[in-house]
Amino acid sequence: MASTLPTPEALDRMGDIDPEIKPLQDKATAAWQLPEGVEPETLIKMMRAGWEKLPIPPPDADVEEHKSSYTTRDGRTLRLCVFKPAKRPSKKLPLFVWYHGGGGCLGSPESTSAFCRTIVKDHRCVVVAPQYRLAPEHKSPTQVEDSWDALKHVVAHASDFGADAVAGVVIGGESAGAVIAAVLALQARDEALSTPLTGTFLTAGSYFNPNDIPGEYKEHYRSRFDPACIGSPMLSKTAKAAFDACLQGDYSSPMFKAALWPSGHAGLAKTYLQTCGQDINRDEGILYNDLLAKAGVETRLNVYPRCPHCFWHLFPDVAQGRKWRAETQEGIVWLLEK
Repeated sequence: MASTLPTPEALDRMGDIDPEIKPLQDKATAAWQLPEGVEPETLIKMMRAGWEKLPIPPPDADVEEHKSSYTTRDGRTLRLCVFKPAKRPSKKLPLFVWYHGGGGCLGSPESTSAFCRTIVKDHRCVVVAPQYRLAPEHKSPTQVEDSWDALKHVVAHASDFGADAVAGVVIGGESAGAVIAAVLALQARDEALSTPLTGTFLTAGSYFNPNDIPGEYKEHYRSRFDPACIGSPMLSKTAKAAFDACLQGDYSSPMFKAALWPSGHAGLAKTYLQTCGQDINRDEGILYNDLLAKAGVETRLNVYPRCPHCFWHLFPDVAQGRKWRAETQEGIVWLLEK
């Protein structure tokens, strides 16, 4: 399959901030500014404190919620947040497993509640959001290992959560959750998950070793070195350095970077990807989409030029935020189609 990658010049233009977002981002930056010269673990504690202050919307009468659990390979019990339609369904419900973001150091399954409720209501499925352990207390690849243990448990017990895996199993994640989900999709293919995946949703993640980009992609791998992307406050250089120092992920390992998977990428379930223009991860999504498509995987890609990392959380009402919502819904419909 021939490459249809944007030109290097077109990629660079994507880093210019959207004029509708810029004044809002400037205001948000003041509230989220991280100090320089602080130890990474201290920065993570500061970011966690800010994250924990974010409100979780109250329960929705149309969505039934409960907590469950799974056991990791080393015997730890971790949470599962389960969301399903409050009214008894007239048909079998597919399963959607969603992994939260936060650089492997922040976040919780509860923080995804608003998104998970929307998926349940709009797509009539059961959503399960697993907890995974965080750095610096738990270094990489604990996050992937926990998430794989969770996926095997949830798929094997889908009926206990009100889903029917035969109706479909979609996994996905945002940012660090996408890093995890991309690896899980490959594990599910190679290690024969009890029910095969039918789709994967990857948004704003990273998938390549930045120190060893394939030759065909080198001129297109620009966002990680673009001053506009490096300086974007939504995933700032300071925050990224703190995540890396605490997580200690191995960039040369396929358990951390899915593009390196030794058995290749053919035979994966269809995959929907999203990436943001003013984001150091921008070109990761564009290139991983190309890599998958060349391997024969059915893919869809939505790019949000001039938008910072996961902009939809802080700026949901700008034009690009509305576009993201509409395209996310269309992408999930596509993933759930049999």
